[in-house]
Amino acid sequence: MSKSKQIKSHCPPGKEPWLAVNLSRFFPGLGQIYAGQVTRGLIISASYIALIGLAINLAFSTLDTITDLTVLVLVILGLLYLSVWNLFDAYRCVKRSNSPRFEKFRIRNKDPWLAVFLSQIIPGLGHLYLKKWTGILWFILFIISGLIPGLLFFFMGFVVYRAYAASPIRRERTWKPILIVSLLVSLFVIISNFLPSGIRNFVAESRYIPSGAMEPTLQINDRLLINKWSYHFQKPQRGDIVVFSPTEALKQQNFKDAFIKRIIGLPGEKVEVKAGQVYINDQPLEENYIEDPPEYTYDPVTVPPNSYFVLGDNRNNSYDSHYWGFVPIENVIGKATKRFWPPDRRGTIE
Repeated sequence: MSKSKQIKSHCPPGKEPWLAVNLSRFFPGLGQIYAGQVTRGLIISASYIALIGLAINLAFSTLDTITDLTVLVLVILGLLYLSVWNLFDAYRCVKRSNSPRFEKFRIRNKDPWLAVFLSQIIPGLGHLYLKKWTGILWFILFIISGLIPGLLFFFMGFVVYRAYAASPIRRERTWKPILIVSLLVSLFVIISNFLPSGIRNFVAESRYIPSGAMEPTLQINDRLLINKWSYHFQKPQRGDIVVFSPTEALKQQNFKDAFIKRIIGLPGEKVEVKAGQVYINDQPLEENYIEDPPEYTYDPVTVPPNSYFVLGDNRNNSYDSHYWGFVPIENVIGKATKRFWPPDRRGTIE
């Protein structure tokens, strides 16, 4: 009979504290649920979700005062604290539920689930904890896998599986827990790698202002938050400051970087500039945000369907629609909603 099987046959019943830690690492509260503390685990999970929702809501809110910013920082710190505290709590919950006999039995040997946890921090560290010098090889393979797109996702799941398998002491009756944890590790790595780019592509991103074309509203080197989510639910409105990719006309002039301008004319509207005034459908447009009245004239044009006429607030120093035409809606990246730098100009953009 193998050593691991002897351990299984003589092992008193109990649950694994470090398995609970591994579960709670993926999502707070899972370890407590595994420990049998279902209500406690659900409360922790709900609190974590609520804090994430509050942080997202605050990030897209006004944040015009130090108090608003302080609340956001406190919520983020609360998320970090809950994520870490939850690991210790999951461990304690399981340990308290175990019999003294199982705990005495458990601490005699190297813990396979601690090896799994360490392998997620630094691949190979779990093997070294088990006194397996192959851990150095696993670390080298980890570095190599990071250079090959897509391989890291599978590698991380496999290395934690191998850390568990390398342990001479395994108390579970089946391999199902480590298979589940291995899959969760791979999923966790995938989410960690794609979530930032997903947020950038579909929810929000930051931009900086490289020129004075939007003065006085936006100054050079202002840092902005661009909301990409709002236009999934509503169309751009007049007055919105939008970031957009170069139109075909701009691409022909070798422009590659995104532009930022204010929407003036909506689809189907007639736009005209004369005598220092913008006219929409022959009615003067009230604008209290421009640097100076436009010193040029622009003959009446009708904005095509699904397109927009955009101008810079610094009308006499802006390369905008009165030079190169309209912005198709598919070119619109998002709406500039907040300025987060410099601190003395932080707040909502209008």
